[in-house]
Amino acid sequence: MSIVRSTTVALSTLLAFGGPLVMGVSPANAEHRPAVESALTMTAAGKSTQRIASGRTEPGVGWNLYVNNSPGLYIDVDTSAAHFTGDPVYTVSVGGLAHHFELTGTSTVYQPTATGFRVYIRWSNGQPLTVEDAQTYGWYVNWIGVDQP
Repeated sequence: MSIVRSTTVALSTLLAFGGPLVMGVSPANAEHRPAVESALTMTAAGKSTQRIASGRTEPGVGWNLYVNNSPGLYIDVDTSAAHFTGDPVYTVSVGGLAHHFELTGTSTVYQPTATGFRVYIRWSNGQPLTVEDAQTYGWYVNWIGVDQP
């Protein structure tokens, strides 16, 4: 189960301060960063909108074992409550009580659809990972989806 929050953003709201959309830490150096192209869509009325939703899986719940070169885990994240209608772009991270900094794969999305995606993780040192590790350390997936309806 995911906790989901969503909103629709108008392009005019995003560009209210004028100038191009830029990425970076400091607005002082914005002129030195490349402009980010907006991926917003136009509605029939000529307004630009996109649907944004976010959520989180339950800590320690939903992890499954997979065996590759070294045993790891995967979780299927259900985003159907966000009611995406296009092909969303997901940004994810793994959180928890402990040791998630020692994982690899924590921000990688597999099989994205309008209703969910999958994340695979493993220990960065190659040691076997178990479902019990995820439960003990309370690992969960944070996600943000940006839909292009």
